[in-house]
Amino acid sequence: MANVHGTRFVIVATISRVETLLERVNSVVLVVFRWLTVGLVAVMTTIVLSGVFFRYVLNDALPWSEEIAKFLMVWMTFVAAPLAFRAGALVAINAVPNALKGRARQLLLVIIQLVIISLMVAFVDRGSFLAKNAYIQRASTIDLSITYVYIAMPIGALSIALLSLQSLLGLLRRFMDGTSEPAEEEHSATDTNED
Repeated sequence: MANVHGTRFVIVATISRVETLLERVNSVVLVVFRWLTVGLVAVMTTIVLSGVFFRYVLNDALPWSEEIAKFLMVWMTFVAAPLAFRAGALVAINAVPNALKGRARQLLLVIIQLVIISLMVAFVDRGSFLAKNAYIQRASTIDLSITYVYIAMPIGALSIALLSLQSLLGLLRRFMDGTSEPAEEEHSATDTNED
């Protein structure tokens, strides 16, 4: 029995170390993404307002403003999605997880995190494929490869996968510790991290 308890302790300690490492990595990535989101919104707003000014005030439209604004919107979506995921601000159906208690709830949350990770791995794979194959495709108004637009998808999906993995490790650690209930602030089905 002591050997089983010792093995469990080693596994829990290892999970805890990996979870801590992921927390550090994810925290840095999210700070970068937060500032990148602010920058993208500022640049996109400036471009759109400039486009409106040139079109309706100067009567000389900027041919590239709409396309660049769309590209920036794509980037903003995939850079801001991990921020929303961490904050628990993405759409989630919490009726079933909130109705469950203890280990049943924890098991459902583990399954949810596994599904999220699986989907994000597929997004990384397909997004990388799209980005790689779009290298020769150029934007219509400026000389820019569409790869630079499509690469946002695997970057955002990888970040969400890492956040979800961190949540999964936290759930597994608590499960093995015998702590069946997540902390009070962890009641979203998609966000089981402590902030």
